[in-house]
Amino acid sequence: MNKTLKYISPAKSFTEALPLGNGSLGAMVYGGVPEEKITLNYDTFWSGTGHREEKEIDSSTLEQARKLIFEEKFWEAEEYMKKNMLGFYNESYMPLGILSYVFEKVDEPKEYVRFLDLENAIFTSKFKNHETEYISKMFISNPAKALVIKITANGMDKLDLKVKLDSEVQHTIKTEKDCCLYVSGNAPSNVQPNYVACENPIVYDEKNPGMAFCCYLQVTHKGGTVSADLDGLKIQEAEEVVFYLTAADGYKKYNQRIETNPEVCEKSCGNQIQKLNSKSYKELEEEHIADYQSVYKNVSLELEEIENDLPTDERLKRVQNGKQDLGLSCLFFHYNRYLMIACSRKGTQPANLQGIWSESIRPVWSSNWTININTEMNYWLNGPCNLIESFTAFVDFVEELSHAGEETAKKQCHCSGWTANHNVDIWRQTGPVDGEPKYAYWPMGGVWLCSQSYEYYRYSRDLEYLKNKIYPSLRGSVLFCLDWLQQREDGLYYTAPSTSPENTFKDGEGHVCGVSYMTTMDLAIIKELFANYLEACNVLGIKEDLIEQVNERSKLLPNYQIGRTGKIQEWIKDFEEFDVGHRHFSPVFGFHPGHSIKKTDTELVKACQKFIEEKVANYKQQIGWSCAWLINLWARLGDGTKANYYYEELLRQSVYNNLFDLHPPLGETEGEREVFQIDGNFGSASAVAEMLLSSEDGKITILPALPESWESGKVKGLLAVGGVEVDIAWKNKKPISISLCSSVDQFINIFYGNKKLAEKIELKKQEQQIIDLHSCEWI
Repeated sequence: MNKTLKYISPAKSFTEALPLGNGSLGAMVYGGVPEEKITLNYDTFWSGTGHREEKEIDSSTLEQARKLIFEEKFWEAEEYMKKNMLGFYNESYMPLGILSYVFEKVDEPKEYVRFLDLENAIFTSKFKNHETEYISKMFISNPAKALVIKITANGMDKLDLKVKLDSEVQHTIKTEKDCCLYVSGNAPSNVQPNYVACENPIVYDEKNPGMAFCCYLQVTHKGGTVSADLDGLKIQEAEEVVFYLTAADGYKKYNQRIETNPEVCEKSCGNQIQKLNSKSYKELEEEHIADYQSVYKNVSLELEEIENDLPTDERLKRVQNGKQDLGLSCLFFHYNRYLMIACSRKGTQPANLQGIWSESIRPVWSSNWTININTEMNYWLNGPCNLIESFTAFVDFVEELSHAGEETAKKQCHCSGWTANHNVDIWRQTGPVDGEPKYAYWPMGGVWLCSQSYEYYRYSRDLEYLKNKIYPSLRGSVLFCLDWLQQREDGLYYTAPSTSPENTFKDGEGHVCGVSYMTTMDLAIIKELFANYLEACNVLGIKEDLIEQVNERSKLLPNYQIGRTGKIQEWIKDFEEFDVGHRHFSPVFGFHPGHSIKKTDTELVKACQKFIEEKVANYKQQIGWSCAWLINLWARLGDGTKANYYYEELLRQSVYNNLFDLHPPLGETEGEREVFQIDGNFGSASAVAEMLLSSEDGKITILPALPESWESGKVKGLLAVGGVEVDIAWKNKKPISISLCSSVDQFINIFYGNKKLAEKIELKKQEQQIIDLHSCEWI
């Protein structure tokens, strides 16, 4: 079934270790022998002391930038903005703690193996020493809010363990009652990004400390003894040991004062441990599996291939050497769904650049939420891959930002509504960061977030979330855009300043510029926003004057433009590009992930394809998330062969041994290094769904981009727009059956290629309907 990661040696590094998580508490498990190492994270544990005062930009400053832009003095405008309109860097996501323990009697481990079971979210490692078998099982329970580890020794030898807790941030270590160990302290008051050179990048300010934290470990055992000293816990002659680890920090909400007293966190952790004491290990494990599987659901992809029992890293190496492994393609899909649940659950923070797993006190790009592609891509899979419960963390995040971003809209953009720029941290910074305008100044960030948030409703049909969370954010973003758009002499409305995320062009004098007006990305995102707002008003029965304003303004936006080479134009003018192979596919947003460029818009679709082909022909380096976007684009274009080529290319070039996606150094700033970045994982899972299922209201297209090599197979549990679960089986590249189960009563048209089923399918709420396609009439 390709739902287990397997390795026959311990991890030597972070990118070989295996991840566990419950959305808040994360762990990277090395499976080491004789010393095990488990690094810990907590989703709200960040540097900083709270929400910082918004920088104010005079309206005259903004108008001067616009004046330079509309006079087409783009270089001067960019230099002016860099000097006068940028802000301060985000704070950073922090490592929480390190749990380690040493098997003291183990000297020659044999028959070592470690697994990550994706169906149950349980890590297991096994080895033998002196004819004794040692088995470790661990999971992070969402109901119990704890990491639970059971270690057993089956044989003549017993368990002798030395256990330690540690942390990369300032801390103290304490023991309690000979069976409890905890580490607590405070996060730094400020951490500068890894690419910023300064004398004191990590600051602990005693007068204004960072948030408190605690990791609390309790040990129970069968047989033997446990004792405590300053070095930790010592376990001797035990048959079985169970660890319970809980965590807490001082974060409350972005606009509330943090808790800086570690004793408060210590008490919180201790109270949670006490709740666990009433349950056995077996009860906790069963509770964990039931909770996890309620979110993971029975979603699977099977391709016609014999199950492969080789270790995962060996399978990956073979693929990297040119061999095909359809099972690894399935495993990667299942793993990426697993990662989403492990780092995003209802009530948690959404997945950041690294999900929730980071060991560095100065993580690359602060491990923040980068909202000019990466955060949104993280959640492309949630609708089609049937991870609706994990989607709510993102929707809640956008709703919070819509409040925080009102200040930025008012003080920096002089607009109503709300906005957010390129980078966001736990304190909900929505203004531009420092650096370069080409990435830092991007007030379309909040607009794109609204579009991705609306996808939650399209797939879930959750009217409560639409009414109370999504619609208010949409409306606020609409208000911002109506004010932000500037009417020019031709009667049309344009954004200014405007950037195409992180990309640059050459002006008439050869300067490399990032700033102009109404990039294609801005246009596409605003089109998407306006369409979603109007649809939401219709669904909710809302009638207001704003609807007419949006309808009128939509008619006065410029059209998409096709450049001199036949590709869709990235900027308002057909500038000479500085980097034709740039990593961002921003101009084709309207085609994917947006919907304003339809497949029936033949000329624009052709122009999008031309853009994609020219971009790829000039690629300088493979970047995981960029490749994932490319796979989605080829799938939406209906070319399964190219989509699968780049899906396999992602595995060949952009995946570590633990199947984490990698991002290479860009060579643009100091301090860059190769790094795990999770968006490529999630984006590639979205692409698999896009190959197998395309949907819109009342219409489902099956196998729209089936790869040539996926000759026979089946997929279960994908979700179509409108809340319809879909199973598809195919043989010899043709569909043989589908199964449908809808969350609401509705009628559906089924399409395959250029044909549709003669009869419209009536679906009753929660009633499964299986259709044998051999006997169906297609028209």
